[in-house]
Amino acid sequence: MSFKADVLQVFIASPSDVSSQRDEIENAIFDWNRRFAEELNIVLLPNRWEKDVAPTYHPIEPQRIINETLVKKCDILIGVFWTKLGTRTTSAPSGTLEEIESFIQQQKEVLIYFVDKDIPREGINYDELKRVDEFKKKYTGLYSSYDKYKVIDHLYDKVVEYKRNNPESAFIQRELTKKKIEEVNLKNLIYSGSLTVNEFLLLGYILETGNRSFGVRWMADDSKNMILKWENQRSLGKSNLIDNYESVLENFLDRGLIEPKDYTEYGNVKLYKMPMPIFDELRNLAPVVKQEIYEVVNSHYFELPF
Repeated sequence: MSFKADVLQVFIASPSDVSSQRDEIENAIFDWNRRFAEELNIVLLPNRWEKDVAPTYHPIEPQRIINETLVKKCDILIGVFWTKLGTRTTSAPSGTLEEIESFIQQQKEVLIYFVDKDIPREGINYDELKRVDEFKKKYTGLYSSYDKYKVIDHLYDKVVEYKRNNPESAFIQRELTKKKIEEVNLKNLIYSGSLTVNEFLLLGYILETGNRSFGVRWMADDSKNMILKWENQRSLGKSNLIDNYESVLENFLDRGLIEPKDYTEYGNVKLYKMPMPIFDELRNLAPVVKQEIYEVVNSHYFELPF
C-alpha cells in the first residue's frame, strides 16, 4: 500500500580506499527504507558522486562539480575513512573534507566513521595514514568506528530528530485535509458514482453505529473488531470491508471524509475521525439519499439456511 513520505538525500563521502564500505552503506540505506520508511514516513535516498554525477567539465577542478551537483542538495552526509584522507583540492586538504566542511557550514547533519581493521603492510602510504590520524585528532565533532549496523541505528536517530524539528510537514498535511473537508458535499458524492462498495459500507457503519473514529497501526484491530461486530449483527455475509480497511480509510482521507486526530511520538497518524460537520451532514441526509447507502448495505445481507 502506498504512503506519503518526505525524502531525505544522503551523501556518501569517502576517499577511494573504502569502496566496499561505500557499497555497504548504500545497501544499509536501502535496508533502512525497508524497515523504517513506512513507520516514519521518511524515505532515504543514497547519493554517490560516481553514480549520480554526469561527466562534466569544470574550468577549475572536478570537486566543484560534485559540490554543485550533490553537496548542495543533500541533507545528511556519511563520511568514512580508513588509510587515506583523499586528494587535495584548491580549498581543502581533500575533496572529502571539503564536502564535510560544506555540510558543517550549512548546519546539515554529518556522520563520520573510521574503519577499524588491520592495515596492510604492503602498498600503504604512511603519509596518507598520518593525515587521517591528524584529521581524527582535530575533528571537533563526535565520530564512531565503522559498522553498517551502527549506520542504520544512527540514521534512525537522525530521522526521528528531523521529524521532531520539522512539524510543519504534518501541519501542511492537516491544512490540506481541512481544505478538502470544507469542500465536501456528501449528497453529491453519494450520487456521483465514484464511491466504492466498501466506502458505502463504511458510511453505513458510521450512520448506524454513530462511531466515527478509526484506528490505524496498532489501533486498527479495535476498529476492525467493531466493524466486524456490526457486520455480524447485520448478517452481512459477503462483505470484504475488513480486508480493505486501510485502502478505504485512504480513500476517505483523500475525499475529505476523515481527518487525522491523534499521532504517534514520531508524528505518524494513529487515529482518524470523521469531522462533526461531515457526520451531521451524513445523519441529516434526506431519506431518499440515505436509501442509496442502505441499498448497498442490504445487498450484502446473508440469510442463514435455518
